[in-house]
Amino acid sequence: MNLGTLVANLPAKNAAVYTLERGKPVRYPYSSLGNDVAVAVENLRQWGIRSGTRIGIFAPNSYRWLVYDLAIIELGAVSVPFTDDFAGKIDRDLLDRYQVALLLVAKNGAQAIAEKQPYVAYMDADNEYVSAIERQPSPEDAGVLSLAFSSGSAGGLKGLVVSRQGVEATLPPICEAIGLKGNDRLLLFLPMSNFQQRGMCYSALWYDSDIIITDYVQLLAGLKLLQPTILIAPPMYFQMIYTRFINFSDAKKGLWSVLARLISLIPGAPRRRAAAATLFSEFYQQFGGKMRLLITGMAPIKRDVAEFFARMQLPLCESYGLVETGSLTYRPAHSRKYGSVGKPVRGVKFEFTGEGEIIVSREKSLTEHYFQSAEGENERTFLGKGRIATGDIGTLDKDGYLYLSGRKKELIVTAGGYKIHPEIVEGELSGCAEIAQAAVFLKQGAATLVSVVALNRPHSEEARARTRDFVRNMKTTKASQIGEIVFADAPFSVENGMLRPNLKLDRRRIAAKYNLT
Repeated sequence: MNLGTLVANLPAKNAAVYTLERGKPVRYPYSSLGNDVAVAVENLRQWGIRSGTRIGIFAPNSYRWLVYDLAIIELGAVSVPFTDDFAGKIDRDLLDRYQVALLLVAKNGAQAIAEKQPYVAYMDADNEYVSAIERQPSPEDAGVLSLAFSSGSAGGLKGLVVSRQGVEATLPPICEAIGLKGNDRLLLFLPMSNFQQRGMCYSALWYDSDIIITDYVQLLAGLKLLQPTILIAPPMYFQMIYTRFINFSDAKKGLWSVLARLISLIPGAPRRRAAAATLFSEFYQQFGGKMRLLITGMAPIKRDVAEFFARMQLPLCESYGLVETGSLTYRPAHSRKYGSVGKPVRGVKFEFTGEGEIIVSREKSLTEHYFQSAEGENERTFLGKGRIATGDIGTLDKDGYLYLSGRKKELIVTAGGYKIHPEIVEGELSGCAEIAQAAVFLKQGAATLVSVVALNRPHSEEARARTRDFVRNMKTTKASQIGEIVFADAPFSVENGMLRPNLKLDRRRIAAKYNLT
């Protein structure tokens, strides 16, 4: 992959970008995209942007987001996409802190800034007067594609330096593993400030695949109206779909289970898929009818969720990676190694510390270093000679499949000195059919763990009783026994703040809401 020729090659491509505008599908052929990028490049030049200039972006997902992102790449400038963590905080002081010369916004989101200034430009509307702040490009930004922010479940923002060479080196191996093809249509709905989303856009452009750009609010409509063939989503999304099945009546669940067993006896995957699409049309229609591949990452998927999708003949694949390293592993559809995140993709090697932390080695990683982090984190993470400490604990089985145990920094140490990975206990809790989501904490001053659980049937006393019985009989060590269960008053969601925009648990907010800090 060569980012320098990405835009130049667009006129020869056959695919297109699709979006929903006012609820209706809109198609932008790649040839038109190339023209729109050329106009955006000229706009940026007139506004005072040149190679090495830093450009901030704070806007919802849209076609114009992609247009200006590609224009920034074409100019050799550096994008600085601000995540939702910066909502209400974007002002001149913030731009000065990060040496941003120009801020791109959507017109309907202009309220994010106190007052329209000359250094603020609309991506999707006419601009009367725009002039970038005079900044001298930093020599340190040579070869830099983007400055990306990453927020963890425990809070705090890291700033990562993403290199052009890193992007070009790390995207092809995961695309090869997925088998991305020219007739694919890839749907992306997480914020484009998330580098993974932009990286998959570049991949689709390179492989001449269609791109569907939408957001979480319009996801269901985007699936039905635009009919993607590949969907990449966090585990929580697929858990939500599985929860709907759990809430079926016993008779309906029993019928589906019997039908699934009968379908599994049909020879040939295409025939099984066709039968499932007919008998489980309610399930298939929510994905648009043309889905060939579901991919999840960011955290291991619950075993019962993965098995459910396999029974429905729409297997759920897994990948694992970090912004620091790029995508590292892939578990394909034919694998039944549930609980594993797959084998290393081409060019990736793993080693493990005495504590079990995963150290990645690859010739070129996505990120070069942090420009914003806790003291000493650069040195603890970037170990030199292509080696990066992931902060994740894991093991490889005899077949080379990677299994994750949890985050090193989220390790719980009890008063008795026992060390517990909350993700392991949460994984055990996921074996309870009544539990949709779970987060485990050590309450200050407590000797045992506290689990906040969101149930598939939140108001069912029967479900609560079964959950208590399940926890009481969990086959776990004495050190990690759960001493208290807190039933969440509602499922964890982005809207109530219990999930981050990437649909990961926001542990800090969950702990604060349920008085566990």
